[in-house]
Amino acid sequence: MTRGRLVAVAAVAAVAVAGAVAGLAYLASRQQHRLLRAAGHALGRDVRAERVGLSLRGGLGVALETVAIGDDPAFDATEPFLTARRLGMRLRLLPLLRSRLVVDRVVVDEPVVRLVRDRAGRLNVSTLGGRQGKAKPSPDPPRHHGPAFQLGVLRLRQGTLRYADRATGRDVELTDVAIDAREPRLGAPMPIALRAQVAGANVRLEDIASQGVLDLTGERAAYQGTLTAARGTLGSLSLTRLRATLRASPPDLTLDPVAVELLGGTATGDARVTASALEAHLAGQKMDLARVPVRAGAPHPAGTLELEAALTGPAPGTEDFEAALTGHGTFRVAEGRVAGVGIGPAILEILRPLMGSGAADRLRSRYPDLLGSEDLRFTQLAGTGRLAHRRVHSDDLVLVGASYDAHATGDLGLDGDVDMAVRVVASSALTDDLLGRSRLRPVLVDARDRLAIPLHVHGPLQHPRVTPEPAFVAAITRGLLAQTGIEERASSLVERLLGGKRRRER
Repeated sequence: MTRGRLVAVAAVAAVAVAGAVAGLAYLASRQQHRLLRAAGHALGRDVRAERVGLSLRGGLGVALETVAIGDDPAFDATEPFLTARRLGMRLRLLPLLRSRLVVDRVVVDEPVVRLVRDRAGRLNVSTLGGRQGKAKPSPDPPRHHGPAFQLGVLRLRQGTLRYADRATGRDVELTDVAIDAREPRLGAPMPIALRAQVAGANVRLEDIASQGVLDLTGERAAYQGTLTAARGTLGSLSLTRLRATLRASPPDLTLDPVAVELLGGTATGDARVTASALEAHLAGQKMDLARVPVRAGAPHPAGTLELEAALTGPAPGTEDFEAALTGHGTFRVAEGRVAGVGIGPAILEILRPLMGSGAADRLRSRYPDLLGSEDLRFTQLAGTGRLAHRRVHSDDLVLVGASYDAHATGDLGLDGDVDMAVRVVASSALTDDLLGRSRLRPVLVDARDRLAIPLHVHGPLQHPRVTPEPAFVAAITRGLLAQTGIEERASSLVERLLGGKRRRER
């Protein structure tokens, strides 16, 4: 074939292709209004677009610019259910040649979806497809040549999903949303894959990924699947590698099981939230308390925490949420410290009249865990607790250090206010260093011949007031008064004991 003939054939082919495309474009353009009506009929909503044009990206299709899908009028919506910068539909060619519209792929760019739950518990998405209030079909509906929409793939990109619960006032927003659904049907469960971010007032999650099944066929929309998040924050706590099995049917949400890396350790458990209640179980292992965020200038706690806890209460966001929470649990902390509690300095102040010159500095150096600073260092802290009325109560707190052990009972408020009775028992070596062969030794030691000091710790946890119990004061006073020539020292000691020691603010 000569070069001229090749050029002629190519020209004819180009004209034929152009003619075919023009013909298909003409057919597609003739169906624009029908396309919007068909989409609106399928969704049971009003569908509008500022412009409808032909698209050749990825195959012949129709592109809708500045799209808006109306909400259910029953929800008194002032905004559309969905808005999008662009919605592209790829059409199947053979049905189009027969003047039929069959869509096998929909891609939605930059959508904003509003999910609303009204005070009666209904979701606006539950009426998509006109399922509620729709007349039942006749037993023998007329046959058509197939549905106008036979979607193979639905994709949403760079989206925003906003959920508003009018019954509880809770709002959640997901950003950077990407959704892929294969063969989606409003009348059947739909497998979907989702990626997103969450940035709320108390929760932030990045790189969220979920795969599961969305079911819009029941009375309430439901979703079940897996959930992961690479990193985020819960309040002021940083977390990584969140993994959970998720079941959601708003307003109900269940995470069971859930696992997350927190404070350098792991936390596992389950949680269920309904419109009116919260129930959760948590087990934590190897969590580093030194990673707990504290305000600038405040002392840091330390230790490796393990805990098991159960929590029940009203749904988050309800009035007096904290006051209504109840729970119980156990915990253990190894190789840690209670920062800034000031028990050691208070003990030295109480016993100063019994010690010789320079004894306090020597004792601080020799027994740093108890007396070396305002922190109380320990090798083990363990106990149980019960939460009610914003306070955690314990009857069996035990602290063990190298130079002491202590037992405590009392309350710690969620606001950091402490009110506890603490009985500190010095080691044999510390008892000897403090009391030696003093005549007061029999008055101050317990059955194991160890100095026992009962204290009352109350006030802000990091700046509490530490005072001895009155019975301890009375015992020392009687012992001192029994000796001759030391009435003045006894009076000074009583003044110190009864006055206690209020630690200065830093």
